[in-house]
Amino acid sequence: MIHSFAKHPLLLLTLLCFVFSSCSARTVKIGDICSKHNNPSICNAIILSVPGANQGVDIDSVSLYLINMAHVNAFDTITLISEIIGNSSDPQTNQRYSSCTMDYTDVLLALTQAKESYSSGNYGDMNSNGAVVTKDVKDCDTKAYDSSQIRNNNQYLADFSMIIMILAFLPL
Repeated sequence: MIHSFAKHPLLLLTLLCFVFSSCSARTVKIGDICSKHNNPSICNAIILSVPGANQGVDIDSVSLYLINMAHVNAFDTITLISEIIGNSSDPQTNQRYSSCTMDYTDVLLALTQAKESYSSGNYGDMNSNGAVVTKDVKDCDTKAYDSSQIRNNNQYLADFSMIIMILAFLPL
Protein backbone atom coordinates (compact mmCIF):
# COMPACT_ATOMS: atom_id res chain seq x y z
CA MET A 1 0.00 0.00 0.00
CA ILE A 2 1.34 3.43 -0.96
CA HIS A 3 1.39 6.04 1.74
CA SER A 4 -0.95 8.96 1.04
CA PHE A 5 1.80 11.59 0.65
CA ALA A 6 3.55 9.40 -1.94
CA LYS A 7 0.57 9.93 -4.25
CA HIS A 8 1.53 13.58 -4.55
CA PRO A 9 5.03 13.73 -6.05
CA LEU A 10 5.46 17.47 -5.41
CA LEU A 11 4.66 17.02 -1.73
CA LEU A 12 7.03 14.06 -1.53
CA LEU A 13 9.80 16.01 -3.27
CA THR A 14 9.31 18.97 -0.92
CA LEU A 15 9.40 16.69 2.12
CA LEU A 16 12.58 14.96 0.92
CA CYS A 17 14.31 18.29 0.21
CA PHE A 18 13.42 19.52 3.70
CA VAL A 19 14.65 16.33 5.35
CA PHE A 20 17.95 16.29 3.44
CA SER A 21 18.65 19.99 3.89
CA SER A 22 17.91 19.95 7.60
CA CYS A 23 20.07 16.87 8.12
CA SER A 24 23.03 18.14 6.12
CA ALA A 25 23.09 21.78 7.25
CA ARG A 26 25.25 22.71 10.22
CA THR A 27 23.66 25.91 11.45
CA VAL A 28 25.23 28.03 14.14
CA LYS A 29 24.40 31.41 15.66
CA ILE A 30 26.58 34.29 14.54
CA GLY A 31 27.24 35.12 18.19
CA ASP A 32 28.71 31.65 18.73
CA ILE A 33 31.23 32.33 15.98
CA CYS A 34 32.02 35.95 16.77
CA SER A 35 32.40 35.41 20.52
CA LYS A 36 35.60 33.51 19.65
CA HIS A 37 36.95 36.32 17.40
CA ASN A 38 39.31 38.94 18.83
CA ASN A 39 37.05 41.67 17.39
CA PRO A 40 33.45 40.42 17.67
CA SER A 41 31.89 43.52 16.06
CA ILE A 42 34.05 43.22 12.94
CA CYS A 43 33.31 39.48 12.82
CA ASN A 44 29.59 40.20 13.07
CA ALA A 45 29.76 42.78 10.26
CA ILE A 46 31.71 40.39 8.01
CA ILE A 47 29.32 37.49 8.55
CA LEU A 48 26.23 39.69 8.13
CA SER A 49 27.63 40.70 4.72
CA VAL A 50 27.18 37.09 3.60
CA PRO A 51 23.97 36.83 1.55
CA GLY A 52 21.23 35.18 3.60
CA ALA A 53 23.01 35.55 6.94
CA ASN A 54 20.95 36.81 9.86
CA GLN A 55 20.84 35.25 13.34
CA GLY A 56 22.28 31.92 12.24
CA VAL A 57 24.37 30.71 9.34
CA ASP A 58 25.04 27.41 7.66
CA ILE A 59 28.66 26.68 8.55
CA ASP A 60 29.40 25.00 5.22
CA SER A 61 27.95 27.80 3.08
CA VAL A 62 29.53 30.61 5.07
CA SER A 63 32.93 28.84 5.14
CA LEU A 64 33.04 28.54 1.37
CA TYR A 65 31.77 32.08 0.87
CA LEU A 66 34.35 33.57 3.25
CA ILE A 67 37.23 31.60 1.72
CA ASN A 68 36.20 32.88 -1.71
CA MET A 69 35.86 36.46 -0.46
CA ALA A 70 39.27 36.25 1.24
CA HIS A 71 40.72 35.05 -2.06
CA VAL A 72 39.22 38.04 -3.89
CA ASN A 73 40.58 40.40 -1.22
CA ALA A 74 44.05 38.85 -1.49
CA PHE A 75 44.05 39.15 -5.27
CA ASP A 76 42.93 42.79 -5.06
CA THR A 77 45.71 43.47 -2.55
CA ILE A 78 48.35 41.95 -4.84
CA THR A 79 47.04 44.20 -7.63
CA LEU A 80 47.35 47.24 -5.36
CA ILE A 81 50.88 46.22 -4.31
CA SER A 82 51.85 45.88 -7.98
CA GLU A 83 50.53 49.39 -8.64
CA ILE A 84 52.60 50.76 -5.75
CA ILE A 85 55.71 49.05 -7.12
CA GLY A 86 54.98 50.34 -10.63
CA ASN A 87 54.54 53.91 -9.41
CA SER A 88 57.61 54.02 -7.20
CA SER A 89 61.16 54.81 -8.22
CA ASP A 90 62.54 54.15 -4.74
CA PRO A 91 64.45 50.82 -4.71
CA GLN A 92 63.82 50.27 -0.99
CA THR A 93 60.08 50.76 -1.38
CA ASN A 94 60.06 48.41 -4.35
CA GLN A 95 61.99 45.80 -2.37
CA ARG A 96 59.59 46.00 0.61
CA TYR A 97 56.52 45.72 -1.58
CA SER A 98 58.05 42.95 -3.68
CA SER A 99 58.45 41.07 -0.44
CA CYS A 100 54.74 41.71 0.28
CA THR A 101 53.94 40.26 -3.13
CA MET A 102 55.71 37.05 -2.08
CA ASP A 103 53.72 37.05 1.17
CA TYR A 104 50.50 37.39 -0.80
CA THR A 105 51.49 34.65 -3.23
CA ASP A 106 51.67 32.42 -0.14
CA VAL A 107 48.31 33.80 1.02
CA LEU A 108 46.67 32.87 -2.30
CA LEU A 109 48.15 29.38 -2.11
CA ALA A 110 47.00 28.94 1.50
CA LEU A 111 43.47 30.07 0.59
CA THR A 112 43.38 27.64 -2.33
CA GLN A 113 44.50 24.88 0.01
CA ALA A 114 41.93 25.99 2.63
CA LYS A 115 39.20 25.63 0.01
CA GLU A 116 40.48 22.15 -0.91
CA SER A 117 40.64 21.22 2.79
CA TYR A 118 37.09 22.46 3.27
CA SER A 119 35.89 20.46 0.24
CA SER A 120 37.50 17.27 1.54
CA GLY A 121 36.25 17.81 5.10
CA ASN A 122 39.78 18.21 6.45
CA TYR A 123 38.98 21.04 8.86
CA GLY A 124 42.30 20.78 10.71
CA ASP A 125 44.13 21.68 7.51
CA MET A 126 41.58 24.41 6.82
CA ASN A 127 42.51 25.88 10.19
CA SER A 128 46.25 25.54 9.49
CA ASN A 129 45.87 27.31 6.15
CA GLY A 130 43.97 30.09 7.88
CA ALA A 131 46.90 30.48 10.28
CA VAL A 132 49.31 30.75 7.33
CA VAL A 133 47.16 33.53 5.86
CA THR A 134 47.22 35.41 9.16
CA LYS A 135 51.01 35.07 9.49
CA ASP A 136 51.69 36.20 5.92
CA VAL A 137 49.42 39.26 6.03
CA LYS A 138 51.02 40.29 9.32
CA ASP A 139 54.46 39.89 7.69
CA CYS A 140 53.36 42.15 4.85
CA ASP A 141 51.91 44.61 7.35
CA THR A 142 55.36 45.28 8.81
CA LYS A 143 56.69 46.10 5.32
CA ALA A 144 53.73 48.20 4.15
CA TYR A 145 53.94 50.72 6.99
CA ASP A 146 53.52 53.64 4.58
CA SER A 147 50.31 52.41 2.90
CA SER A 148 47.16 52.66 4.98
CA GLN A 149 45.17 50.95 2.23
CA ILE A 150 47.43 47.88 2.23
CA ARG A 151 47.39 47.80 6.03
CA ASN A 152 43.57 48.00 6.02
CA ASN A 153 43.41 45.18 3.48
CA ASN A 154 45.82 43.15 5.63
CA GLN A 155 43.64 43.64 8.72
CA TYR A 156 40.48 42.80 6.79
CA LEU A 157 42.07 39.59 5.51
CA ALA A 158 43.36 38.70 8.98
CA ASP A 159 39.79 39.12 10.31
CA PHE A 160 38.42 36.89 7.53
CA SER A 161 41.10 34.33 8.24
CA MET A 162 40.30 34.24 11.94
CA ILE A 163 36.65 33.54 11.13
CA ILE A 164 37.70 30.74 8.77
CA MET A 165 39.82 29.22 11.55
CA ILE A 166 36.93 29.48 14.02
CA LEU A 167 34.54 27.82 11.56
CA ALA A 168 36.99 24.96 11.06
CA PHE A 169 36.69 23.95 14.68
CA LEU A 170 32.98 24.40 15.30
CA PRO A 171 31.27 21.13 16.26
CA LEU A 172 30.07 18.94 13.44
